[in-house]
Amino acid sequence: MSNQEEKKQVKPFGITAMSIKNRTTVMVLTVIIFLAGLGAYNSMPKEAFPEIVMPEIYISTIYPGNSPLDIEKLITRPIEKEVKGITGIDEITSSSLQGVSSIKIKFDFSVTPEQALRKVKDKVDVAMADPDFPSDLPADPNVFDMNFSELMPILNINLSGDFSLDMLNEYAEYLEDKIEDIPQINEVDIRGINDKEVKVELDLLKMEATKINFQNVEDAINFENMTVSGGNVLIDGFKRSIRVVGEFSDWRDIQDIIVGRENGNIVYLRDVGTVSFGEKEKESYAREYKKSVVSLDVKKRGGENLIEASAAINEVIKEAQKNYLPEGLNITITNDQTDQTKDQLNELENSILFGMVLVIAVLLFFLGLRNALFVGIAIPLSMLLSFLILSSLGVTLNIMVLFSLVLALGMLVDNGIVVVENIYRLMDEGLPPSKAALEGASEVAWPIIASTATTLAAFVPLALWPGMMGEFMRFLPITLMIVLSSSLFVALVINPVLTTLFMKIHEEDVVFSRKALRISYIGLIVAFLFGLFPGLTMDNIEFQIGGKADGMKFLLKFSYVIVAGILLFVMSRLMFLSADTDKKRILIPNLIFMGISLAYHFTGQTVSANFIGITATFLIVNAYLIYPASIWFKDAFMPRLEVIYDRFIRFALRGKNAYKFLGGTFGMLILSIGFLIAFMPKVLFFPNNEPKYLNIFIEKPIGTDIEETNKLTMELEDKVLNAIKKYEELNPATGKVENYLVSSVIAQVGKGTSDPAQGFTAGSTPNKARITVSFVKYTERHKFTDGELINTNDVLSDFREMFQGIPGVKITVDKDANGPPTGAPINIEIAGDDYEQLITEANKVKTFINNANIGGIEELKLDVDQGKPEMPIRIDRDKARRLGVSTAQIGGALRTSLFGKEVSTYKDGEDDYPINIRSAKIFRDNPDALINQRITFKNMNNGKIIQIPISSLIDVQKTSTFSAVKRKDLNRIITISSNVLEGYNPTEVVNEIKATLNSYEFPTENTYKFTGQQEEQAKEMAFLSSALLIAFLLIIFIIVLQFNATSTPVIIGTSVLFSLIGVLLGLVIFQMDFVVIMTMIGIISLAGIVVNNAIVLIDYTNIIVDRKKEEQGLTSEDRLPFADFVEAIEEGGKTRLRPVLLTAITTVLGLLPLAVGLNVDFFGFFTELDPHIYVGGENVQFWGPMSWTIIFGLTFATFLTLVIVPVMYFIVNRLKYRIANAL
Repeated sequence: MSNQEEKKQVKPFGITAMSIKNRTTVMVLTVIIFLAGLGAYNSMPKEAFPEIVMPEIYISTIYPGNSPLDIEKLITRPIEKEVKGITGIDEITSSSLQGVSSIKIKFDFSVTPEQALRKVKDKVDVAMADPDFPSDLPADPNVFDMNFSELMPILNINLSGDFSLDMLNEYAEYLEDKIEDIPQINEVDIRGINDKEVKVELDLLKMEATKINFQNVEDAINFENMTVSGGNVLIDGFKRSIRVVGEFSDWRDIQDIIVGRENGNIVYLRDVGTVSFGEKEKESYAREYKKSVVSLDVKKRGGENLIEASAAINEVIKEAQKNYLPEGLNITITNDQTDQTKDQLNELENSILFGMVLVIAVLLFFLGLRNALFVGIAIPLSMLLSFLILSSLGVTLNIMVLFSLVLALGMLVDNGIVVVENIYRLMDEGLPPSKAALEGASEVAWPIIASTATTLAAFVPLALWPGMMGEFMRFLPITLMIVLSSSLFVALVINPVLTTLFMKIHEEDVVFSRKALRISYIGLIVAFLFGLFPGLTMDNIEFQIGGKADGMKFLLKFSYVIVAGILLFVMSRLMFLSADTDKKRILIPNLIFMGISLAYHFTGQTVSANFIGITATFLIVNAYLIYPASIWFKDAFMPRLEVIYDRFIRFALRGKNAYKFLGGTFGMLILSIGFLIAFMPKVLFFPNNEPKYLNIFIEKPIGTDIEETNKLTMELEDKVLNAIKKYEELNPATGKVENYLVSSVIAQVGKGTSDPAQGFTAGSTPNKARITVSFVKYTERHKFTDGELINTNDVLSDFREMFQGIPGVKITVDKDANGPPTGAPINIEIAGDDYEQLITEANKVKTFINNANIGGIEELKLDVDQGKPEMPIRIDRDKARRLGVSTAQIGGALRTSLFGKEVSTYKDGEDDYPINIRSAKIFRDNPDALINQRITFKNMNNGKIIQIPISSLIDVQKTSTFSAVKRKDLNRIITISSNVLEGYNPTEVVNEIKATLNSYEFPTENTYKFTGQQEEQAKEMAFLSSALLIAFLLIIFIIVLQFNATSTPVIIGTSVLFSLIGVLLGLVIFQMDFVVIMTMIGIISLAGIVVNNAIVLIDYTNIIVDRKKEEQGLTSEDRLPFADFVEAIEEGGKTRLRPVLLTAITTVLGLLPLAVGLNVDFFGFFTELDPHIYVGGENVQFWGPMSWTIIFGLTFATFLTLVIVPVMYFIVNRLKYRIANAL
């Protein structure tokens, strides 16, 4: 039977046959995918990390004047009791602080935030209906969910200058209104300035003398400050509404209201107090480099485009500076996440492009330029199709999605390589293009579907990853599954059509007529004139192209289109060479093009100049270097390699060599495990990143006045500013001394300064402050003089050392999180019922660990202080009852004196300001005056006014209490936590602490548990181990389905196990850290990648076996002579050598730029001829461990596929033959 007749027996694959018959439809579909994919890419919201929507509900309840223990008893515990019955709750944590209860309910991800919010609100309503629940709350408990992407500001706008605070506030409010109108912005918070209020400050002594109490003042203000509708009156046939307008039009009018009458004498408010209009008590300070600023914290809406939001904000500021804001107003933007996001996204995009160039370069040498383009087109088309699908699913463009594309680079071309290489082989054997395309694709359709399915199966468990880490990482498997499915579509639908239309076995000589050359030259000259003198042609003419643009811009863009079209035409004519091509026919036109490029360059049209010059250079290099090298590689190097491989595989299958090879591989696996145990790498939960910024969190004891906190913060600012002076040098570019490392130092005191990692904090925080030190972007972190790179982790270590041991304050120096929050590296939770005993025990544990002198601990801290000052007042109830005074009267008088009471609202235009009454400051700061004030009330029996000093009814003590009562799952706990110093491994430090605590005797009423990062690490490691097992079983199941056999799955499964040899040896030899999340994902990914080539190799070997059976007239049930069977194994390996090497090399090269951190700016290269090459970056720190895991494993797996898989196939079938012969 002839070779042609053999091919006729290949069953056409349906979708491929349909696409070849409908070529025009497929080409139009390709154009649609290209354009729609570009549109989807541009429209996708861009952000650094995926947006995580957590099903977490917060309950914040404010109850001023109550201690933490009272808040726990009255608020927190009743609400927790009701909430705990809700199904789907993962964890309940709460903090009962002075006057505030904060409860966080964390649900599992089977419950949506909307469902969780509704359920919690219902239970809070039930708790409030209880008679014992406080009825005098200033406001109902606030139940809300929180999107963490809307919690942190995307940038800070700082206003400063020679202006009053009121003027700065006015400018800030103007910007606030304008920025909040931007669709992508959620809210803008103004820091460094306080809201205003009408202050009614009362003199307790004058109130006592005139027998006026707080209630008299409150009622007088309320009764005067109102507008009352009087109904309608008929006048001259018309009904006019009567409205009594009594609201204050001027706050000064308040001091003239009557608050009482004493013995016929009128008592005005001005007689017992003062009225003023101004800022509330200071709640926040904001400074930049110690200069006071008014700062705007801008927060983005969830799911919106970060880069578009930043651009819109900058446009608002620019417009405001032009039309509203005065000259001399300094505006700086700090902590702009957009810059960091742009850099990370650009790095990944360039990694994709660089990987694409490397992959196509390899394909060019293996397949030739034309076939390389057929295969290479799978990369952009698959990615653009993926963008289209991802955009429709509402996925944002983040580093998880982009890295998935980098990881997929090599895998994307695998299917295309197999299809195109098989089609090329059939055309070389003499089949016409259409038939070769149909049979070539159909022959390998099911193997590549199976291999793609096995790869997808590896990622299915990762797509089902539970919890917060799963929500963060799931975009990786989902994107990979989409993009690999897209590549399968391209390989089976688009590639066969393209090969049918454009594939050639032998390239023809270059045909580029003089007429075509002249048209190209003329076209470039016309484009040159359009770009040079657009105004001479169509000055001031406007066109509507996605918005108005003037004629000059239009013609400039039109010149780019002309240049691009001509260059594509020229490349299509001069790029594909043959052995007979006269290189001068390539050289001379391109030298002319380079001359035209110089003309463009000298007239300032650099973009067009660079594209023309780069294209001409490539065509010359292609003719004189790339094409000859590719011919040598295909016709000389690869045949020699095939001969060497053929000899080697024959040697491996000879006699007992197969058993030696297999045994040796098992030995290597055992040896690699032994090396790993002997030279155990450091275990990290998440990659260790270089900080983009540092947060210095400052926390004084609760109750500290904001002025004291501010004073300390200013001292610490001085330390920071002095510490960063060593990074100042003369900048040759500007001639000024500048800081080459630090871009800004922002200090905030009071409101909004809590650590976001510790969750939402309700109310003001006068005892807290934050100093944020932001660094320049990674590529600029070097000295001006010698270019030495600076590692910002060193700055972190210096700051932590500098702020250690400062008494009376907790200082935490932390860096930006590299991924989702996971808690502190060292986090010990101690539980117990008696809180005083619990605090005592926690302090003992802290001291015990400190005495062990364990290295790497920054500073152990308790999350609860026992030194919160308190002045409990106990009432003599018998005496109070005899005198007719209630607890509410005493508490109300003291609370109003101290905290004040909002009694009404003063309206000034569109603005509303609260009217607050309280005692004058001289009394608020005098405890004796407060407790000696008199309770004034009317005796209901005789109508006389009675005044009774509070001091006669109470007993006062000065003590200390807890700063908070913390609970977790309704149990009281105290947490001991600390960061781990740079250079130390968190897992090793925690293991040492665990070993130390084994010798500590805990009381029976206390339990302890390591949580935080270590708990998450153990949980995620357990899941990833299960995911690896599930992925392996799914892969085996799919292979069983395809081959309908048990031996093949065993062979391929064993090859997956052997691929771990490369990973383990790579980690040991190169002393790399074992990063739990990244390394394990890399191993799981590797399992899916490794099986691809093995499947295609074994499937092709089976095809050769079937053909040999047919040639010898044997049935499918018969067995070939064993010698012929061995020959089929050798032929299968030799035939699949190129595809196997290609797929392995392309996958490795696709990951290599990200693994080593080699960054090339392709946009800069084409526009400025400066590729800005540098090694390192933030992405390599994050993705390097996963990339190296796959590279190590896949490199060794290539040897497995080419040698050990045939060896195992040989051994298994030899055993089958022997069993068959024995029977």
